[in-house]
Order: sequence, then C-alpha cells, then structure tokens
Amino acid sequence: MRHGFAMMDKRFEAVDKRFEAVDKRFEAVDKRFEDMQKYMDKRFEDINERFRLMFWFMGAGFTILSVLLTVFRFARP
Repeated sequence: MRHGFAMMDKRFEAVDKRFEAVDKRFEAVDKRFEDMQKYMDKRFEDINERFRLMFWFMGAGFTILSVLLTVFRFARP
C-alpha cells in the first residue's frame, strides 16, 4: 500500500507540474491580451484626437465662410 501511495504521490506531482505549465501559458496569454488592449486604447485615443481636430477645423471653416458671406452681402451696393 505504501508503494501504491508513493506512486499516487508521484502522479499527483506530475499533474501539478502540468497545471503549473498551463497556468504559465494562461499568464502569457493574459499578458498578450493586456498588451493588445493597451495598443488598441492608444490607437483609439489617436483617432479621437484626429476627429477632434477635424471637427474644430470644420467649425472654424464654417464660421469664416459665414462671416465672409455676411461681409460680401452687405458690401454690395
């Protein structure tokens, strides 16, 4: 029986080692997902900044266009 228990202990140790290896792989996958999430967040921030600038320039352009149209309308005799 002792020999059987010793063999079972060895099997459990082997299973524990396999679980540790799987845990390490999951940690590596988690790290990859975290890195990918940071990269995606950075890209979205860049796109948001571009849209913010585009809308600002569009607003400024419409304002200038409105002012010019108003000035030319009243400048005509």
